Amino acid sequence: MKKLKLLCSLGACLLGVWIPMSAHHSFQAEYDDQRPITLTGTVTKVSPDNPHGWIYLDVKNDKGKIISWALELPPPNVLQRNGFNTSVYKTMEEAHEQITVTAFLAKDGAKHAWAAGLTRGDGKTVITLGGLPPQPFSAKPKGDRKVTQ
Repeated sequence: MKKLKLLCSLGACLLGVWIPMSAHHSFQAEYDDQRPITLTGTVTKVSPDNPHGWIYLDVKNDKGKIISWALELPPPNVLQRNGFNTSVYKTMEEAHEQITVTAFLAKDGAKHAWAAGLTRGDGKTVITLGGLPPQPFSAKPKGDRKVTQ
């Protein structure tokens, strides 16, 4: 009987760990590293949720129409390490600050993107959000990978 309870408990723990991990998506699955974009607009809301937060931005297009964008953020601990703390995002949200965001477009063509970095309204404060790939994920390795003797 004790073994059955132990196995059931172990199974429940494994299931509890597996479910959130299976729900998580990868950058490569949702965003296109070959389609970077720069958006300048007004912050309407910042939601630094776990596992990923969001910045909501109203951006004027070429015709003057306002387009609402949702920009996905890295996890809160990554934001905190890069200087994007509670006081910063509350100030931006309350002031409806004008910011510029570098991001990678969603593959499905929707008006959302992965935020990689942002420049605040003063033009000097740049926050690396920790999401900018160092090189395109689709980049092919250069040179011959064969071992030479």
